Amino acid sequence: MEVYISKGNLRMDIPTFSLPAEVTCPNATDLCKKYCYAKKAERMYPKVLPSRKRNYRATKDRHFVQVMWHDLSDLKSEYIRIHESGDFYSQEYLNKWFKICKLLYYKKFLVYTQMYDLDWSNKPDNLIVYWTVWPDTNLSKVPEGLRAYVIDSGSNKIPKYKTEPKCKICTKGKGNKLICNDCMWCYEGKGDIKFKIH
Repeated sequence: MEVYISKGNLRMDIPTFSLPAEVTCPNATDLCKKYCYAKKAERMYPKVLPSRKRNYRATKDRHFVQVMWHDLSDLKSEYIRIHESGDFYSQEYLNKWFKICKLLYYKKFLVYTQMYDLDWSNKPDNLIVYWTVWPDTNLSKVPEGLRAYVIDSGSNKIPKYKTEPKCKICTKGKGNKLICNDCMWCYEGKGDIKFKIH
């Protein structure tokens, strides 16, 4: 079984494991599906979708935890991003990541997710979880904890929140040379954050 771990992208120099966009995101809102940046990469770069599909198949293999433990333990990076694309499509899959994180207790893992309804009670301390919130998210379903709000880029593509939350705005991306490694706010779980559409 082979998995593909990306070395990062233009906005982060951090190893990442991803799955196909949308098809592995059962709780994605309508706005999330409409403005999903991960689908853009699958359209623009021919090798992206096949590698994500291969990863998806690998997650269903009984050796997935051992393979990921082996491959991730070889990486020099202290930080690992789970799902630049995709989400925890089932409880069984989430539990596998809990095991991986516990085996690699000396590394820090980050994930953004809309899978609020799964059982997170066994989440290891080295897994930082941000609940992704779009303007059409049902806030009553979002658990307590760190939140990542998707906000408009200034072009009024999506509606504003009824009450704008007070939190850090991520300044990486288009128009500057900043990358995740320059800040690490999310990777250290320092507080809520807002992301512009990109």
